[in-house]
Amino acid sequence: MPAVVSLTPAPVIDRTYFVESFDTGKVNRATEIQEFLSGKGINVSRTLRIAGVSTSAVLPVGREDEHLLFRTPFPQVLRILPVPGRMRVNTAILEPEGRTTNVNQKAVPLHERDWDAVVDMTLQEIRALRADWLVVSGSVPKLVESGEKIDFTRLFSEARRIGTRVAVDTSGSSLETWATSGLVDCIKPNADEMATLVKRHLNTVGDVLEAAREVIERAGLEVVLVSMGGDGAMVVTRDEALWGYAKAPQVVNTTGAGDASLAGFVGHSIQGPGQRGGQADYGELPALALKSGLSKAVIYGAMAVSVPTTIIDSLDGAPTAEITVPDPDRPLSEPTKFFETPSA
Repeated sequence: MPAVVSLTPAPVIDRTYFVESFDTGKVNRATEIQEFLSGKGINVSRTLRIAGVSTSAVLPVGREDEHLLFRTPFPQVLRILPVPGRMRVNTAILEPEGRTTNVNQKAVPLHERDWDAVVDMTLQEIRALRADWLVVSGSVPKLVESGEKIDFTRLFSEARRIGTRVAVDTSGSSLETWATSGLVDCIKPNADEMATLVKRHLNTVGDVLEAAREVIERAGLEVVLVSMGGDGAMVVTRDEALWGYAKAPQVVNTTGAGDASLAGFVGHSIQGPGQRGGQADYGELPALALKSGLSKAVIYGAMAVSVPTTIIDSLDGAPTAEITVPDPDRPLSEPTKFFETPSA
């Protein structure tokens, strides 16, 4: 069985307001409010836990918000490093037809000593699980002392040295920095983020495929998993590409679908001996099973949009996946948004 360690450098308190309708600039009444500890890497590990994949989720938690640990789903996967202060809050307003309005707080800065401790804890978990994948997801915080973003070089270098692939799911300048660092095996952009990486609009599935191959060639990545919303997802390597789709039982909330998709891929994409044997502390890297990984990616993504929060509590009734070669002429249902200056 594969094993996956996730790291959420900037975990969050997810606060969801359920409303009958939402009018901008007006007083709106919530019919229900849910609040829990969350973050993209935590979402990945929770989904993997449901799927029976061995996983742990490393995260720094503000001491003033530790009370949330007593009512967070699947606490057994969490590996907590207490840090000073509070955590950021992400607010979602969810309407009955599935439209979601998000207001996300910026990542809270970390002290250098705390970041070093987070790296040490993550490497400890990787060794303990003999992890096939390290998944680093979400916003990238800055250091209190320098104001610069935290540096993943030591973490990524050591993880790869001991035989663990590194997957990154972030956005803006952080995605561009680490996607091209030579220290990452996999990235999971959406179509907009893919457009930003290649600095042009993408209008068709073929455009997305060409962009992914361009980034692989430029950055030396092994694989790119592109989530495309209602247009499905693609997994792309230097020599192979597959497109996948699974019909969601219903569309309730799209937040967290990308996290579930990444969980499906890393949790089900391991098979056979690899090509870098002898460089890892515990033997050869296994080859990737792209079809199996993409199939679970689109299935888990479809399940994620059918629940009101970012937490999938069951995979019962999961749809089947359609996997085929990409149709390059197929237009994207939603035009990509290319930002000249990516946000942090």
